[in-house]
Order: sequence, then structure tokens, then C-alpha cells
Amino acid sequence: MKYRADIDGLRALAVLPVIAYHMGIPGIPGGFTGVDIFFVISGYLICGIIWQSAIKGAFSYLDFYKRRCLRILPPLFAVLATTLIFGYHHLLPAAFTDLSNSAIATTLFSSNIFFWREVDYFAGPAELKPLLHTWSLAVEEQFYIIFPIVLLLAVKWCRQRVTQMMLLIIAGSFLLSIVGVLKKPDFTFYMLPTRAWELALGGLIAVSTLETKVSALRLSTRNLMSVIGLLLILFGFLWLDSSKPFPSWNALWPCVGSFLLILAGRDALINRLLALKPIVYIGMISYCLYLWHWPIIVYTKMFYNFSGINLYLVIVASTFGLAVASRYLIEIPFRYKLTAIRPAGIVAASVAGLVALGGATLYMGHFNNHSGQFSDEALALAKFSQYHGSDEYYYQFRTGRCFIDGNNEAKGKYDYDFCLKTASAEKNYLLIGDSHAAHLWRALSLAAGEKVNLIQVTAAGCKPVSRQAVNNKCTELMDYAFRQWIPKHKLDGVIISARWKQADIAPLEATLKELKKTTDNIIVLGPTVEYSEPLPDLLAYQQGGRQDLVANSVDGKIKVTDHQLNQSMGQQQVRYISVYNIICPDNVCRALASNHQPSAFDYGHFTLSGANDVAQQVMLQMHHNKFM
Repeated sequence: MKYRADIDGLRALAVLPVIAYHMGIPGIPGGFTGVDIFFVISGYLICGIIWQSAIKGAFSYLDFYKRRCLRILPPLFAVLATTLIFGYHHLLPAAFTDLSNSAIATTLFSSNIFFWREVDYFAGPAELKPLLHTWSLAVEEQFYIIFPIVLLLAVKWCRQRVTQMMLLIIAGSFLLSIVGVLKKPDFTFYMLPTRAWELALGGLIAVSTLETKVSALRLSTRNLMSVIGLLLILFGFLWLDSSKPFPSWNALWPCVGSFLLILAGRDALINRLLALKPIVYIGMISYCLYLWHWPIIVYTKMFYNFSGINLYLVIVASTFGLAVASRYLIEIPFRYKLTAIRPAGIVAASVAGLVALGGATLYMGHFNNHSGQFSDEALALAKFSQYHGSDEYYYQFRTGRCFIDGNNEAKGKYDYDFCLKTASAEKNYLLIGDSHAAHLWRALSLAAGEKVNLIQVTAAGCKPVSRQAVNNKCTELMDYAFRQWIPKHKLDGVIISARWKQADIAPLEATLKELKKTTDNIIVLGPTVEYSEPLPDLLAYQQGGRQDLVANSVDGKIKVTDHQLNQSMGQQQVRYISVYNIICPDNVCRALASNHQPSAFDYGHFTLSGANDVAQQVMLQMHHNKFM
């Protein structure tokens, strides 16, 4: 294929918003869709290379994989090695083991599968996983394995119908994406079958006669195509955000936009702008930019106390500096100066490199993991980050029975008969909410005493409001509770608790108006303190000498939300208890419970020890305001 500078410019248009989005720069909530632009570009280029060689009868698997290895692996090896070495010297052992597992998955071209299988409500925030971004590389690498076979079979059996075949792939994969977002959203986001249509969309241009036909159109028409393509991409950057279902229909904005820009040709208006040398240069280093940016962002935020513009400057300077260095010291020497070596030798050396790196990572992560050199006291604190899944955790939350994960892919069903059982000889109170209600159920039940039956209706990631925006196991439970169960049962009181955000205030107010028709004995528990990293890890790192780390990691927005909720509940004449003020009296947050264990096991879910301390104070306030 002939080189097109505008394609490198399109790469720049893809990578810069991704970096900006991951840095947390406001104003570009859909920056993550730059990855989808990369998918379309890869489909166009790779299918073009395969197709043109195949129809000439000159395609060689070894030669194809030789070029892929020289292009992809050298910079990837450098980033993996650097990320692992830094992690070994700074991360807690459990965190380094997790990092090593993701690195091994990356060397096996399966990190998308690894991160999909690891998805869990309590698995830890994604921003703490230094190799999370490699999921998209895995999708492309899997595409490189499968599509040569598909196109070679097409050349042999249906060369004249390859366009129809590509359209079928696009239609089938897109349909899977639409259905998958509703049924299995995590699988749909990470996996090739639901992403293949994006790559095939670019491939359609390469294997069909579309490019030839469009090139014969008037320049003004192709200029319009390129402008529309750019507007679609920009709309996706500005309108989409992480709350909207993706990929599905919403991936059409970046994908169709990229499709139109590529199809418009190099001399179309926007394409000529994309071919400007400064933009092209960014596109030429875009692969290295993408590889380096995420580990730099994760480690900078975890281990260095930069803030505001200084944080942005450090990340940008480090990312671009390492990307440029990688381009000239690694990418160019390997990609362009080793072309004379036989394909079999390159492929064999690449496989050996992958095996060696994977083996070394396995050894360091699982058999010789002394990362960080932490004290016994620090390691004892850090163990609480593994609290999820412990016997005490199940005792506290009643997971899989009275507390379910609202995600349709999660296992476990709510036990309506057991969890909604009322008691004739006791007072019946209902605790309804998300995981920030569930973490208090056991402690509140113990604090309330034997004469109170505390009924638990809780589901992860689902706000306790009467009007739900989506439909899944969680929202079905909430709808049933508010619309059917509560109106039919006499309750002594209702406790509503959740991980409240400012956007939840209006839906909560509407819910309370409806709920007051059934009972007026209602109390709302406010949000609790949240940290930028799991609290046990912060305490362990602080033990290692990073002073005031816990205090500096508190999310300041929670206090603002707590204040607004307090005001709103006052206007609604509904009792309100500030959990934030209980755990953070006088703005000093209690990171340790009264028994000196961490009060939370992740960013903000209480351990049972932390929950017991909070529940004692909550119960005092409930008795004081005559709620219970």
C-alpha cells in the first residue's frame, strides 16, 4: 500500500484525546473513543496489506508476522520491562502480583481477556492498573491472527464476493455489540467478536472498490465527506462519556467518522490538514505515545504529589519524551534496520523474547515477590485490600444472597424469600441501597439489637431510586422494592443509603415524594469518605515513609455532596445522617477503626470493624431523632 501521511495525522487525532481523557483533562469526556479510530485505521492498513499480497499469490504468513513483530514488539518489550521494574521497587507485593499477571497476559496477546475476567465491582479502580491499556493491543493482535486466514479463504473461494463477506462480518459483529451491551457489557467492551466490526469497517475500504469509486468523485464531494467525518469524530469526543453504553451504537461516531476520512482520500480538505508535518509527526510516534502514557499516568498519580497544571506537565513531558526516545532508539532500529533478517529468524526471536519476558515476570511475581521491601506492619495493613472474598466480608455483606452485583454478567441472584422476610414479634426496618448500604447492614443489625429485624435490599452499582435509567438485575430489584414490596408491607422505617453523587439528588427527592405516600419514617444516610486508592494500600505506603498520604488522598467532592444532600433533605423534611462527618469529624478522617484495623478495604467500602464504629454513631443519632 502507498504511504498516506493523512493516516498518520488521523493517528494523532486518535491518540491525543485518549491521553487527555486518561489524564483527566476536562472538556473531552469521550476521548476514550480514540481507540476506536485506531481500530478502523488498523483494519484498513492490515487488510490492505494482506489482500494485495493474497490476490497476487505472494502472501507469506512468516513475512507478515515478521513485520508485525518488528513493528509492535520492541517498544512493547521496553514498556513492559520498565513498568515491571518500577512496580517491583515501589508496589506492594499483592499489587505487583496483579501487575505481573497482566504483563503475562499481555505477552500472550490476551490482556483483553484478562481484564474482562478480572472485572469486579470491588476489584479496584481501573486507574490503578498500569497495563490496562494493553487490552486494545490484544484485540488488534487477535485480529492479526484471525483475519489473514479469513482473507486468504476469501481469495480462494469467494474473491468476487469479498465485499459482501466483509459486510456480513460488520453486520454480525455490530449486532453482537448492540445485544452485548445490554446482556454482557464488560465482555462487549473488551472482546474481539464485539469489536471486529470496527476493524472490518476499515478493512472494507481496503478490499472493496469503494476507494476507487470515491476517488473519481468531485473534490468538493470528498471535501464534504472529510468534514462530516471529522465532525462525527469530534461529536463523539464531546458528547460521549463513560456513562453511555459502549461500543454498540455509540461507537458509530468515531468509526464512521474515521471511515469517511480514510475514504475521502489524501487530497480531501481535512486530510490535507491532517497531513501537515507537525500532526504527522505525532501520528508517527502515536504507538509509543499510547504505550507509555498510561503507566506514566498511573505511577505519577500513585507515587508523586503533583497536582493541577504541574501534574499535567509532568505526564505530558514524560510521555512525549519517552515516546520520542523510543521512536529513535527502539522502533526505527528494529523496524527498518533488521529487514534483511529472514522472517523465520525474526519470528523465532520474537517468540523467544515473549517466553523469556513472560517467564521472568512469572518468577518475580509469584515465586520471588519481595517488591517494595515493606515492613511487617505495613504488609499487615495492606492485607486488608484482599478483604473482599474473605469469610468476614461475606458475613458482613451477605453477598450473593441479600447483596447482589447488578451487572448482568455477575453470578448470584437476590433471595427474595429469605431477605424480605418480616417478623411479627420484632420491629421491621428496611435498609435499601447499593454497596454503600450493604457494607453497613451487619453492623447496623448488630447495633439495633435483637428486637429489630433489619431487612436488606442492596445491589452493587444501583442507586435506591424509584425511576431507573437502565434495566438489569439491580434495577429490577429496586423497581420491585419501591413499586410492589414496600407499598404492600407495613414497615416501622426505611433507611436509604448509597454512594451518592450530586446528580442523584433530584432522583432521590422524587423517590422520597413517592415513598412518603407509604411511610413518613424515613432516614437517608449520606456518602462516606472516598480515597484515590484502596485505603489499606495507602496506609501501607504511608508506613513506608510517604507522610500525609492518606490525608492527601481524600476526595474533596464528597464533602460538598454531603452538604448539598443535607440541605436537600432538610427541604424535603426527611431525616439525614452525615456518615462523612462521623468518619471524618472536624475534617480529620479516621483511617483506622477503634481496633486499629483499616476502616475501609478499598476506596470507600467499610471493613466490618469500620462499619461497627460508624453504626454505633448512626444508631445514637437514630435514637436521638426518634427514628428507631
